[in-house]
Amino acid sequence: MNANLTASIAVLAPLILAALPSSAVELRLRWEPGKRYIFDNTADTTMKMPLPGQGVIETTANMTIRVHNDVSPHKEGVKVGHAFASVRMKQQMQGLEMEYDSSDPAKRGGMLGTVLKPLTETEFAAVYGKDGSLVATEGLDDLKGVGQMGMGKEELEAMARQSADYLPGKNIEVGETWKTDVDLPMGELGGKVTIRYVLKLEEILEDKGRKVARVSMIGATKEAKNEKKDEILRTEVKEATGTMLFDIELGQPLEVASTVVLETGLPAGIPQAPGAPGKMPLKTVSIQKLVGVEDVKEAPSPREADLKGKSDETASPESKAEKRARRKARKEKRLREEKSKTE
Repeated sequence: MNANLTASIAVLAPLILAALPSSAVELRLRWEPGKRYIFDNTADTTMKMPLPGQGVIETTANMTIRVHNDVSPHKEGVKVGHAFASVRMKQQMQGLEMEYDSSDPAKRGGMLGTVLKPLTETEFAAVYGKDGSLVATEGLDDLKGVGQMGMGKEELEAMARQSADYLPGKNIEVGETWKTDVDLPMGELGGKVTIRYVLKLEEILEDKGRKVARVSMIGATKEAKNEKKDEILRTEVKEATGTMLFDIELGQPLEVASTVVLETGLPAGIPQAPGAPGKMPLKTVSIQKLVGVEDVKEAPSPREADLKGKSDETASPESKAEKRARRKARKEKRLREEKSKTE
């Protein structure tokens, strides 16, 4: 091989390789100002508490929350408002069933109503930088009432941070992995649990002409460097798995499904008093789905959307037929009156 050919290959090789299609895709959270992103968040929770002499007391709960995220420009990037358009929950414990539905006046009371109503009235905003990361939150310091259901400032901030935390904010190759830490505030008893997730870009799918990234997630407890001396209970992560479907062009997760199994009990080394409850497992299966993107100007308020959806569900065919019959009767009466005047 002569010197000229060697030099030509050295020059052309980088150009040829640069022109070849790459399997790398950008996994970065993006928000478009002037748009409303509508998400449905569903969580099925099972909690078992072993009590001496009573066996295991099992509590199950199903909660569905519709969140409206209205996006506007901000000097740091974008400002994303968080409003809870509707909240629905069913809870069962020892044969006792409770239900709450913010869109149904008959199901807004009771114990769950006292706990969940403040959440439906909660609004705050998150500020995201141009790289998709959470920069700040607004309005969380003024929250009232929601802390009683374990949805205080830390919990709502973790909710706003989660989608951004899952994403690396850069180009990723198929098969490549990255790590992220997700905080789960557990209140005063359990402190804060941090899950160290390892995420992997499994493949790029085609869905209705759009490229969708399928990302797998597996996590474990991230041990704290400094143990809390005043910690009453300790919560450990027994299982943390999930899958995310991410719309690459839209820059939003279409679906995030996860299963988290926690176990709460006395910290290791602390003797358990006779008759004290044993360790309590808590399992949550959650799914977040993007159900729509619309213009903010044309979008109804969260409350209007909730009431409209409820009226659509409860409207019966008979009532619509009666309305048509009344309109027809009025029209015929008007024609008869006009005819009698001409005569």
